[in-house]
Amino acid sequence: MHTSPTASLGQNANGGLNVYVREVCSAFSDRGIATDVFTRLQTRDDPALESLAPLSRVIYLAAGNGLDKYSLINEAPAFAAQVGAFAEIQSLQYDLLFSHYWLSGEVACLLRPQLAAGWAHVAHTLGLVKNKRLASGARPEPASRIRVEGEIAQQADLLIASTSDEGEELVNSYGASPDRVFIVPPGVDLATFRPLDRAESRRKIGYPGGGPLLLFVGRLERLKGVEIAIRALALLKGRAYPDLRLLIVGEDSRDGDESEKDRLMSVASSLAVRDHVDFLGSVAHHELPYFYAAADVCVMPSYSESFGLVALEAQACGSPVVASGVPGLRSVVRDEVSGYLIDGDDAAAYADRIGRLLADRELAQQMGRRGSLLAQRFSWTRTADRLEELFDRAVDRDQTVQLQTNVSGD
Repeated sequence: MHTSPTASLGQNANGGLNVYVREVCSAFSDRGIATDVFTRLQTRDDPALESLAPLSRVIYLAAGNGLDKYSLINEAPAFAAQVGAFAEIQSLQYDLLFSHYWLSGEVACLLRPQLAAGWAHVAHTLGLVKNKRLASGARPEPASRIRVEGEIAQQADLLIASTSDEGEELVNSYGASPDRVFIVPPGVDLATFRPLDRAESRRKIGYPGGGPLLLFVGRLERLKGVEIAIRALALLKGRAYPDLRLLIVGEDSRDGDESEKDRLMSVASSLAVRDHVDFLGSVAHHELPYFYAAADVCVMPSYSESFGLVALEAQACGSPVVASGVPGLRSVVRDEVSGYLIDGDDAAAYADRIGRLLADRELAQQMGRRGSLLAQRFSWTRTADRLEELFDRAVDRDQTVQLQTNVSGD
């Protein structure tokens, strides 16, 4: 509900969730499974319907235009009503509702009685987990979100968790029944994200020189810890790397009137490294492999991640990763194997690990190769296979219950 699978990545709330929906719908289409994706109109130029894959279409609904995501909860009933009306007009009967993020989960909760379908939910992030480790100045997730997530955890037929840590949080923090929680890791498009020639990649992205490059990919919000990467850059530049640059790929995520991009620019200026930090904005998803391949190190200092999709993409392209040791990243990055994991938010610790990789090109290449091999375990084909198995089981169970209900009613 809060974002569209067709939106440009790195802008506003657009990120791994968007990739997840697109890839799963495409994989389902290949299997003969049809999907309708309901989302909000983002701009006046959005069509009423758009094809995502041969058997998948996006339906745009007018709801909550211009509202921030926390205000969208009030639009959930109207959004659900429009989805129900669409299904009724088109005489559609859905086998399963598949909701993504807590706002869409609220919509699915409202729709379920009308559509009489099974319901699977993916949280993507959890409010209680995010609130456990907040960046300085970051706004905590509101009580309304925690409440809705609790209701979803109690009512959805299937709770799909990306990692075992997330599954444990659903059980221990939200009271979900363990027999309804299933671990299904997301994947990476291994045909797109693969090792590429470093020199050619640098030419393609406009950095043909041989100077060291650090890379951050993601939305610009305090949660992502970009300030830590900038402070690490300042420490390294002051030591032995005067030509070091940090490329930041991703658009601003405003929190009220505050611009995170402006704040980060100010931080870089105060550390005298503004000329070494390049804010490149959003980049088309198919162009990201060139950035990963061009970088000496991909840096992910996030305070919280449900699943480190960026780290997985970087490793698939052979880039070593220096990341925070939060659960979602621990499931993807192997410490001292494909990169380094750091507990806490000390920029000096990041600078130390990045410095090791910059000083030892052979070590960086070894970690890159190991990361590329590790990424082979994560494919969207595997993800879709597991989801299809779980969904088929849920649909069969739902149909059996309905049949028994009809028989007892007769």
